[in-house]
Amino acid sequence: MTRSITRFTAGTVALVAALATVLTMFSPAHAATTFTPTISGNGQANFVGNNVNITAIQAGQTMTCSTFDAAGRIVNSGVSRPYGANGAVKESVTISGCTNPIAGPVTVTPIEWWGVTATGDPTGTVWPARLSGLKFSVTAAGCAFDVSGNVSGTFDTATQVFAPVSAASGVKITSTPVGFLCPILGIARGLDIEVGGTWTNTPPAGSGPLTLVNP
Repeated sequence: MTRSITRFTAGTVALVAALATVLTMFSPAHAATTFTPTISGNGQANFVGNNVNITAIQAGQTMTCSTFDAAGRIVNSGVSRPYGANGAVKESVTISGCTNPIAGPVTVTPIEWWGVTATGDPTGTVWPARLSGLKFSVTAAGCAFDVSGNVSGTFDTATQVFAPVSAASGVKITSTPVGFLCPILGIARGLDIEVGGTWTNTPPAGSGPLTLVNP
């Protein structure tokens, strides 16, 4: 029987070590899995809506609101948490001046509180983010229904602006619409909702801007 013996010289060991170093340099960095939200002072946030609107995509019907604001508080300011866990919760929502070109004035009533969270690593000051747990009722003359889901978008810590994605993001009509106008408008359960406009955090007295950092 012939035995094969491999001999490692000092040069071979040095070459292997060099290759390992090069591979480490070109390996992707380990992505963060947590973020830390912080608001100085009393920890309050005030997200003011700008041209906020919701569109039932398949029906082509849009409702625009002159006021769509949400105030709330940071959850455990300065404490790290996984992506997707609430960074802030909305404690009060003010919605008014909503209209549809066909239905006319529309009343929008919040049903549940909302949360705000980061969902991934930032690019510069812009973080992928999400408004989670949205649920509200929409009532117009001859048509009423509920809308719920999550709104994906981005939050820029430099400008304090949350901007929704320009597409369906998981928000849907979740109840069976009631009223004679609903079928005329093409409103039906299960339709996708696109959320437009932006929200800007305008800190109330005693609070600073909302900051997000990786640990």
